[in-house]
Amino acid sequence: MSFGSTVTVTFPSACAMTLTTSGKPNYTPNAYYLAPTNTGQTAVAYTSVTKTALAVISYASVIAPSLQGTSATIDICPTQASTTTATSLGAIGYLISGTAMFNSFEMNASTPAVADNASYTFTDGTGTQQTAYFLDQCNSHSNGTTWHAHGNPNCVTSQVDTSTGPSHIIGIALDGFPVYGGRDINGNLIDVSQLDACNGITSATPEFPSGAYHYVLPIGVTTKYASINCYKGTVSGATMAEARKLACNMKTMFAMIENRDQDKRKAKQTLADMVMPDGTTMASGSM
Repeated sequence: MSFGSTVTVTFPSACAMTLTTSGKPNYTPNAYYLAPTNTGQTAVAYTSVTKTALAVISYASVIAPSLQGTSATIDICPTQASTTTATSLGAIGYLISGTAMFNSFEMNASTPAVADNASYTFTDGTGTQQTAYFLDQCNSHSNGTTWHAHGNPNCVTSQVDTSTGPSHIIGIALDGFPVYGGRDINGNLIDVSQLDACNGITSATPEFPSGAYHYVLPIGVTTKYASINCYKGTVSGATMAEARKLACNMKTMFAMIENRDQDKRKAKQTLADMVMPDGTTMASGSM
């Protein structure tokens, strides 16, 4: 795999790969997005299925400062397990863009996010027309801390694929099996009917011309098969627990960001209060 500048890769052993990400995508996101409203936010659109109220949020001033990096060590010598393990909310793998791959679901944990989208077109303060999406054209957005995709992310596949050629590796699942875009070795679109219950298939790829098991993110699919539904391999309980921590509730995103900003303001105020006019520092609790 060829990782972007937002990812650092090390190999602790022959079968282990540690990915450390900055949390930010290595491509340019949209200027504005839609996120679930919080107190004081104006709803401008509603998601199509769950009817969640959405407000406009700036990528540069609100989303980007909130994104957090993470680190994960993955077994890159995977074998198929006797039984599959369902993917959960949170990271289920990582992409070459330095961002996470999530399963299909969000909001009510049963409606595919790619089928619950919304958009809002408006004119910004500079007079430029903008369109804000809940999920952008790359099937991606933030949940407050983690930039992630819920389906085939063409902002990532376009970094390694042509429009008609075969798909190349765009990431790795937590069980160590590679993740590909939605075209086979001949450049043909892969249909969901060709995949197993986990969105996997054993077939030839540019990296494995003799064939290998891998996951596929099909193009244009808006059902639960838009992303990986289960792990064909083995994922440690500790790895899954860490990945689930990234699944903060979208409905509390504004509140979480506001609380973070309030904490920063309080910390700055506390520090200011502790510095006396003569430059000496008063110990906390003595005021």
